[in-house]
Amino acid sequence: MNDKRSGNHDSRDDSVTGGKRNCESWAGWLGINRATLAVLVVIGGLGFAEEVWRNFLAIHLKDSVTGVNPASRVLEAAKYMGIFAFFVNLLEGFGYIIGGKVAHRLGARVALLVSGLPMILGFILLLVIHHPLAIVFSALLITNWEPLSVPATFAVVGSEVPKNRRAIAFAVQSIQKRLPKVFGPLIGGVAIAVGFWLNLSLAFGFVVLACLIQFFLLKRMRPTNDVVPVPFREVLNNISPDLRRLLSAEIFLRWGDWFVRDFAVLYVVGVLAQSNQKAGLLLALSSFTALLTYIPVGKMVDRALNPKPFIGLTFFLFALFPINLVILPRVLPSLGVSMTVSLSLVFILNGLREIGEPARKSLIAGGFPPELRARAVGLYWGLRSFAFCPAPLLSYFLWMYFGPEVTFLIGGSLGMLGTAWFWFRVKCAPDTVEKRSQAT
Repeated sequence: MNDKRSGNHDSRDDSVTGGKRNCESWAGWLGINRATLAVLVVIGGLGFAEEVWRNFLAIHLKDSVTGVNPASRVLEAAKYMGIFAFFVNLLEGFGYIIGGKVAHRLGARVALLVSGLPMILGFILLLVIHHPLAIVFSALLITNWEPLSVPATFAVVGSEVPKNRRAIAFAVQSIQKRLPKVFGPLIGGVAIAVGFWLNLSLAFGFVVLACLIQFFLLKRMRPTNDVVPVPFREVLNNISPDLRRLLSAEIFLRWGDWFVRDFAVLYVVGVLAQSNQKAGLLLALSSFTALLTYIPVGKMVDRALNPKPFIGLTFFLFALFPINLVILPRVLPSLGVSMTVSLSLVFILNGLREIGEPARKSLIAGGFPPELRARAVGLYWGLRSFAFCPAPLLSYFLWMYFGPEVTFLIGGSLGMLGTAWFWFRVKCAPDTVEKRSQAT
């Protein structure tokens, strides 16, 4: 009897232990540990706080400006969106560099906590001020959370996750970043029917909740870097020639992307005369499509000899989006396809452009020695943002003089130049700097 009881007890222990081990193996397979879990909370909470309002900022501006007719209000909103996007990229450049320095000197824990503070201040201002320029200023504070946090997330993955799990770890982060992009526009599209204040109130709730959860998780997260001062020139010199060519290709690509990124919803609603709710559904469809690709592609990248095909496909699809947004809604309805289906196809193809993002991030994370990773990633992203920050302002002037269609086609052409430069000039030799660092 005692033996039997003892046997049952052992069986239950084995079951619990096996279940725990199975859970741990799944977490390891996905590159999840205590440190990366804290990063996921930051990405998810602050991402939701941004997505329920940002996609409708252009619509809010359109309703806040004056104009004699709808077309003039759309153009005026495009002007403010151009100003907003210009300063977003300019401040992001500083944010990435500052975030890299904070993560390097004070550790990823402090950097992730700091990233949410400007957001809270921005939401308070946006809730009480309604002038278009004040709206732009407040929105700039809110959107600067990501550049402050990116160097810390790269430092965490690069230091806490094995090399053969990094792409999948970045894929999981991309999923967590993409989930708010799926549900945020859906929630925001319904909320804006009540009023933009509801979008902001929901967003404020998300960021406060994320900061509270993050506060407890950060206690369990160990610092990723020793505090060692690193001169700026040394960080710059550690960007390998191949990563420099990748950076130059990305700058061309992002120039084209920023010709359309913050103007796409304004074009769909203000020019193609679709509803706010439909615009929210299209954005959610794009993000849901991207979400489906991350895990299978992340594992393929981890096993691939070279990530170049994945990154190259991403470049091509990035460049194709503004071209598709102009051509498909014009051509397909003439062939009997509804406008809704035509736009859905445009945004599905846009979602597929995330296929190579885990590969690109894994390549960059492995391209710097661990002791410089946070600073170097911040510098890489910062230089990129500085380089293309004028693109949205130029997009507005092109929109004003030539119309949105010509503007988007020019953006697509710039993206194709960046894609061609990438395919012919970038080798994507993985982890060369990290291997040299390990060898020494």
